[in-house]
Amino acid sequence: MGLFDFAFVIEEMREIKEIVWNNPLLKEKYDSGWSFKKGSQISDILSDVLLNERGEITLDSDVYLYERFSLSPAIIVSLFSLKNEKSIFFEQALELFSEGIQIYDKKGYMLYCNRESRRISAIPDSMEIIGKHMLEVWNVREEKSATFSCFKKGAPVKNIVDTFSTSSAGEVTTINSAYPISQNGEIKGAVLFERDIVTIQKRKNELETSLKALTEYTAAHPPAKLLGYTFEHIIGNSAPLRSAVKLACKFASLNLHILLIGETGTGKEMFAQSIHSESDCSEKKFVAINCAALPDTLIESTLFGTAKGAFTGSENKAGLFEEANGGTLFLDELNSMSLAMQSKILRVIQEGRFRRIGGDKDFIANVRVISACNEDPYLLVEKGKMRRDLFYRLSSVQIQIPPLRERLDDLEPLIERYIHLKKYQFAKAIDYVDPEVLKLFYSYQWPGNVRELFHVLDYAMNVMEGGVIDISCLPSYIIEKSASKPFAVSSEPDIDVFHSKLENIIGDYEAKLLKQVLEHYGNNISHAAKSLGISRQSLYYRLRKYGIVV
Repeated sequence: MGLFDFAFVIEEMREIKEIVWNNPLLKEKYDSGWSFKKGSQISDILSDVLLNERGEITLDSDVYLYERFSLSPAIIVSLFSLKNEKSIFFEQALELFSEGIQIYDKKGYMLYCNRESRRISAIPDSMEIIGKHMLEVWNVREEKSATFSCFKKGAPVKNIVDTFSTSSAGEVTTINSAYPISQNGEIKGAVLFERDIVTIQKRKNELETSLKALTEYTAAHPPAKLLGYTFEHIIGNSAPLRSAVKLACKFASLNLHILLIGETGTGKEMFAQSIHSESDCSEKKFVAINCAALPDTLIESTLFGTAKGAFTGSENKAGLFEEANGGTLFLDELNSMSLAMQSKILRVIQEGRFRRIGGDKDFIANVRVISACNEDPYLLVEKGKMRRDLFYRLSSVQIQIPPLRERLDDLEPLIERYIHLKKYQFAKAIDYVDPEVLKLFYSYQWPGNVRELFHVLDYAMNVMEGGVIDISCLPSYIIEKSASKPFAVSSEPDIDVFHSKLENIIGDYEAKLLKQVLEHYGNNISHAAKSLGISRQSLYYRLRKYGIVV
């Protein structure tokens, strides 16, 4: 066992003769409570130690390994070592293995046995086997044992069929592999891995699922596609999204600065990378920076680079404008940048050149800038949070990316696509999403947009037990906030019922109702039609009839 922390010297009548302390901290912790016990029975303090020659015992939530030696017929010594956290971590890790694991010292006494090994031999948790010799637990001939063969050969013994019996399981057949554990060239013990038919079948199923996942993932993701997003990665067929994609495709090949406008999580960087991949500079670098993540001092050095000696510890270092030379620079959350920093960006775009911080050499800024705002840029300009001249410089083309609540028709394709991609990562067989989950998703407002949807799906795929994502797999806040709220049309008719024909009154009221329902469902035609109990075609007919533009 190595060095001990404390020891009991016990006389033949099991009386404590002496307590030897090798750890002053434990002496301080226990000595005051144990000192008066000298001369009394060891069983008054540690009765479990009498059962086995070696094993584990818990004292005040600390775990100790103990080993008992006979110095003479009249003197017994029990040594105790505090089990450290590292050992506990290793032990818990071994419990996660699907195989049975047993560890023995060089004499064949058991030091460890995991839960799976107990299951294979039907050994109940109440049965203490740590510290016992292998032959006390299993009825097996030494020459047929993988562990003893390992000791005898001093080398690994692999895939040996062992047949043995236990008092609780009867005859058991397993496939075992044993490996010697050595220190300084001397064998100190052995570790045994065992598998029965249940373990092998379970492992076979897991490997088949993993192999299928890797094969499909490799086929669907050739290396070239991992370099960045393209328009093929933008999922959805809703009118607002297709309109944004169409506009982005149209201007991708033109060397114009583009401003992407959309809430957080709508996929602005995906659009930016897709535009870059379709541009004439697609062979050059795409470089991105989140302007909200860095203070101005760091943004400036990150964008423009530094010259040696500009400040303490500074070195000659290229900035992102240099790194993106000939390619695309993506300024995400541009609206979070200070006006002073915006002014410096404007100068670079106007002059087409810049200097590193502390430098005296001009560099050419041959860069296409794609920027993004998560707020209405016109309001930002009016509020003085964005320079008007910078706004017009960067917004040669403006592309509005719709929030998820305005493109709920894309919800199911997004879910299907994301699960298809992520099931390889989780290596799980995901059969389908429960309709009740979809119902909740359609009623939720998705303030975090597509990014939030994907985070929710990640959570669900982590906690799901079977092959179905049901409501129990969802974060609690989604369930609480998605509770259906009754929809009521305004009771105020706001229609002149005394000076109009009945047909006109009914038409005006129907038009008003349609507008309110569409507003409630974020202009989603499918959900508005379903709510009204009519077909999409019928709803479209009424919209045209009343001149309602969606």
